Amino acid sequence: MSKYKQIKLDKKPVSLRPRRNFFVFLVCLSLSALFWYIIALNEEREIDFNLKLNLKNVPENVVVTNALPPNIKVTLKDRGAQLLSYKYSGGLPTVNIDFRNYDQQSGHVILKNNDITKTLLAKLQATTKVTAINPSTIDYYYNFGLHSKVPVKLRASISTNKFYNISSVKLYPDSVTVYSSKSILDTLSTIYTDYVTLSQLKEKTIRRIPLSKIKGAKIVPETTVLRVDIDQITEKTVNVPIKHINFPATKDLKTFPSSVQVTFQIGTAMYKQVNADDFVIAISYDDVLKNTNGKLHLSLKSVPAGVSRVRIVPEYVDYLIEDVTEEE
Repeated sequence: MSKYKQIKLDKKPVSLRPRRNFFVFLVCLSLSALFWYIIALNEEREIDFNLKLNLKNVPENVVVTNALPPNIKVTLKDRGAQLLSYKYSGGLPTVNIDFRNYDQQSGHVILKNNDITKTLLAKLQATTKVTAINPSTIDYYYNFGLHSKVPVKLRASISTNKFYNISSVKLYPDSVTVYSSKSILDTLSTIYTDYVTLSQLKEKTIRRIPLSKIKGAKIVPETTVLRVDIDQITEKTVNVPIKHINFPATKDLKTFPSSVQVTFQIGTAMYKQVNADDFVIAISYDDVLKNTNGKLHLSLKSVPAGVSRVRIVPEYVDYLIEDVTEEE
């Protein structure tokens, strides 16, 4: 007898019905989606579009000081299929505003929404309607070349790393040309920059900053360049004499010591430029009369620009008032 037994496997046919049912389900689902999409395209709906505006036929002697917005938002109502054709065929056509058709004397033109709607609908299908325009007020300003030169003022918060300081802050240009009406130019004394924040600076920094816009005015150029020069901090000490002021002719002041050390922080670029003559320590006769503790407190009456963290050593000094004999 053979050691191996023959095992018979029953082969049952695999049913294709579940797969066929799933395929039928997908076909039905796709057809349903297609029918729904076709129905949706034939229904009326509203969609927002960006509409470009262009001001044309502006005379050479006219300066547009506040231009039309480059884009406005319009809401169109029509069948879904028609709206989609606008959306995917390059968008809406540009609406041209003819300068000659509007007021040419006042310097300010407010466009009527009806004019924009009429011009736009002339380029669209007859079934399309405009239901909304945003912004509700669309205008532009212009003049005939009237202008003035106005200084620029920086609005900023600038700080450095603790081992550095600011040696200079400059704007290029520091003045701009402003085109506007006489009423605006007569009251305009300064053009401000947009606010800028610079912190922990360690090296020279240059930034292009926009200028704050003024309604009804055109600013040329529209930006300025900010340059902040940074210098590394070092310490310096100078010997400053103590001066006395407003003393009677018969009185003289002697202090002990007669001069004191002034220590301060300064940038390396200005180190050699600042010396003892740039500091003033003075005691007035009123200071002496008000003093009650036997020592005079010293303070600086003048400190040069670019100097920080100033210390006086000693801060208090002994003093003596001597009578002076007037010469005949």
